[in-house]
Amino acid sequence: MTGVALAVLLLAPLVGPGFVLAFDMVFVPELPLAGRLLGLDGTPRAVPSDLLVALAGQVVPGAWLQDLVLVALVVGAAWGAARLVPSDAPSAAVVAATAYGWSAYLHERLLLGQWALLVGWAVLPWAARAAIAWRRGGRAGPAVLCLAVAACGGASALLLVGLVVVLCGRPGRALVATTVLALPWLVPALLAPAGLEGGDPAGVSAFASRSDTPFGVVVSLLTGGGVWAPAAVPPGRGAAAVAGLVVLGLAALGLRPTVSRLGPRLATAASVSLVLALLGRLPVAADLLREGVQRFGALGLLRDGQKWVAPAVLLVAVAAAVGAERCVQRVSSAGTRRAAAVLAAVAPLAALPGGAWGESGRLQVSHYPREWTSVTARVDAPTVLVLPWHAYRRFPWTGERTVLDPAPRWLSARAVVDDDLPLRGTEVRGEDPLAAALDDAVSSGRPLLQELVRAGVGQVLVERSDRAADPALLTRQLTGLSLVVETPELALYDVPGGGAEPERVPLAPVLVGDLAALSLVGWALGSTAVPALRSRRRAASLGAVDRGHV
Repeated sequence: MTGVALAVLLLAPLVGPGFVLAFDMVFVPELPLAGRLLGLDGTPRAVPSDLLVALAGQVVPGAWLQDLVLVALVVGAAWGAARLVPSDAPSAAVVAATAYGWSAYLHERLLLGQWALLVGWAVLPWAARAAIAWRRGGRAGPAVLCLAVAACGGASALLLVGLVVVLCGRPGRALVATTVLALPWLVPALLAPAGLEGGDPAGVSAFASRSDTPFGVVVSLLTGGGVWAPAAVPPGRGAAAVAGLVVLGLAALGLRPTVSRLGPRLATAASVSLVLALLGRLPVAADLLREGVQRFGALGLLRDGQKWVAPAVLLVAVAAAVGAERCVQRVSSAGTRRAAAVLAAVAPLAALPGGAWGESGRLQVSHYPREWTSVTARVDAPTVLVLPWHAYRRFPWTGERTVLDPAPRWLSARAVVDDDLPLRGTEVRGEDPLAAALDDAVSSGRPLLQELVRAGVGQVLVERSDRAADPALLTRQLTGLSLVVETPELALYDVPGGGAEPERVPLAPVLVGDLAALSLVGWALGSTAVPALRSRRRAASLGAVDRGHV
């Protein structure tokens, strides 16, 4: 019930027709089924999350699907934290649910639109509980299923949960399971035509954890914050940070009994996660990470430090619940005990008062103009360039809120967009080799026809209502292209002589990796469901025998 209440408090104004479009969170009415969903085209950033959304979208309309996902994230996280608390006291479960289910981690990542990462955050308490039980002699199936759910969110979500399952469960077997479940995005990444290139080391400093409270970066992280982007800090976060100190105080009081009851490995995972979150802030570690990212692009997953702190936030939430229970037990008056329990449960909410009602209105519902359906239906080239050449858009119909370019999710074709990320004082280079090859030509403002033909681009989609659109610049760039359709919102052009089939990742090894992951999920489902069904049948049989003797 606590998770449901938190979901209503946060998401009530967002549920219904329309889409919540915020930075990286881009849902569309119907995500087309295409090879890129398997990672065959370009960088497999959203594998397999986009594929799962596309499949679910065949049954549930896109707007309602987004609502279901967001509600499930909040309810699942709060419920899981409550189940992890080593106490039977309902008040302790409520404190854990609010401390984890209303942490700054949720709000900051939601404001960034990183719903797929929040899949890992939501399943994390369930994974910790299953991994601890596995290590104590329980079945592996539940822990592997938690890893599988996290894998639905992609690489970062899986690795976040994998950290906890490996350290809290059976390390060797958990590492193998995590690797197998990573194959859907790992195989296409390894087999990409451009190969594994180094990443941009500038991202280490740009994405390093930062203080968003008056008490420094460590306190910010332990209370779930510390995100690199100032725009993602929830309203009132700094002013209400004292309430976060109350939660940390309760956690300090309950840490020892929590570790005693759950075992030390969750504390180990929390410590490792805190170190990972601070890597970009530590001089020597940051230099090593920059060097590693430049040589091995995959290490770029470590650049965004704050996302790794979720296990520490989980431990703080559970320990705060145990600490609150200890405080309540020391009070003799029943009325005072109830008041103390309510204050402990409300403290996490007081630490983030601006998170309510759609982040105080910073999250709102938008509606795509009808042209997005009619114009994108005319796209028939295998590769499409999208202009203006910017990663993020600001449309009138989104209320001028910044959102990642929606075109790649509307199109079944491969959409070439500028994936460089401009930040204050720097720019972090993107990962798409085709976008990098066209960057100089597009940024120069000169006619693009020859460059597009050489790159195999068959059409150009222009998002005319984007605030960054410069009509004079676009006219110059599109010289020699053939207009297909034009509306006030969008325009589509053919590239004469363009449209060559792009080089793709081989399908066979990708399918092998996908089947291996699905086979592991099937085994985990069977090993979890069959014993549970047998136990229920046995209990039902014993109950029938007992009733027969009465």
